[in-house]
Amino acid sequence: MKERIEQLERKCKRLTLTITGMMVLAVGAICISAKPNPNKNGIQASKFEIVDEKGNVRIRLGRADDGYGIVVYDLHGKFGATLTDAPLGAAMQLSKDGGSIKMLAMKQGCGITIRDTDGKPRAMMLQNQEGSQLMLKDRIGKNTFSAPE
Repeated sequence: MKERIEQLERKCKRLTLTITGMMVLAVGAICISAKPNPNKNGIQASKFEIVDEKGNVRIRLGRADDGYGIVVYDLHGKFGATLTDAPLGAAMQLSKDGGSIKMLAMKQGCGITIRDTDGKPRAMMLQNQEGSQLMLKDRIGKNTFSAPE
């Protein structure tokens, strides 16, 4: 069981590095493609969008949920990844073919939720002022492991 948890943690770390790299590339592309602006102090806009060769939005930098962030879309316009900051907390989410990983950081605590391709939670790590908890669930949602119990 400990080995499975370590695998999940390694996978989350790789996904975090991947999405961070994508975000850096997106910001770099925006900066490179920006037109000269008479305002010498910077470039300002309410949103930036990167589109593919067909004109479909693939990356949006701007309003996201109740805050602001970066949203990445797949070839068909479906949500693929996001990095946002909102009044209640910051979130990062990766999604592909129904499966997803979501990380939240809030004043009250933080957590990671991993969902299967049916959208059902399968693994959760939660932390708040009362302590920490790890839960693993099977396909039907029954707890297969919980610590502390």
